[in-house]
Amino acid sequence: MTADREAKRGPGTRTDFVLNDQVDHYPTRTVRTSADPGDLDALVREGYLVRRGMIGADHAEELAEAVIALSEAEAGLPQAEYLPGENIYLRSLLDKDVTFHPLLRLEPALSIARTVLGPQVRVEVEARMNYPGKVGVAVPWHAHLPVIPHPLPPLFSHPHQIHCLLYLRPVTEQEGALCLLPGSHADPHTRIPLGDGDERPGEVRLYFEPGDAVLIHADLWHRSVPSTQAAGARILLLLGLVPAWIRAETSRGVDPRVRLSDRLRADGRQDTKELLGDFEW
Repeated sequence: MTADREAKRGPGTRTDFVLNDQVDHYPTRTVRTSADPGDLDALVREGYLVRRGMIGADHAEELAEAVIALSEAEAGLPQAEYLPGENIYLRSLLDKDVTFHPLLRLEPALSIARTVLGPQVRVEVEARMNYPGKVGVAVPWHAHLPVIPHPLPPLFSHPHQIHCLLYLRPVTEQEGALCLLPGSHADPHTRIPLGDGDERPGEVRLYFEPGDAVLIHADLWHRSVPSTQAAGARILLLLGLVPAWIRAETSRGVDPRVRLSDRLRADGRQDTKELLGDFEW
């Protein structure tokens, strides 16, 4: 099945959040997003929302070149998440190249996440690149939050996250479609064996131009179709938009030599620190 439930641009949505912060006298934070209430409801219900042209083609190419440069620097290093000739995964991009710093406030991804998750979020930026001309490179069915038990305990705290997949090079039939299972993020009975990449009933197939994006709930099941020999480089960024109080430290990937994100912290703004994960109460 091929489908593209893209958000129609309308007047948008405004939400005034009152924070239960006694020390700061219960401040109000206003979040405005270009997404309509119907789009937001669909994101919550179906687990995905397509946004065409989130960034321009020139900006996408600038980011793609930065990803390629990092991939060349990290390929073959002992800590690298790298399969020679197939793909590489790059982490902690905000600390590795200032080219990625504008993504800290990428719209409309940030305002959509703040509307559905709450106004206090942090942002992680990672990248994946599949090398061109390799047959059969694909990612099998998976979701990003393998911590949800069934049945849910009465006081279980669901770690909702929104992940924005931002495509920097075209994804055609040659590179392999992105496949999604709508609603699977809310279905505890969706259980797919490790390594399974088979087509499934109801899956949605998406293709992309540079600058296109899809926002998904982090627990939405998804995969990619295997590439063909005519595939170009498949380059995408993954922006993790996460409630600010959910901390994440990873020991995977190549560590940055310096923390370039400290340049962003220097502006001193409270919400900048939140976006970088320096949340305190």
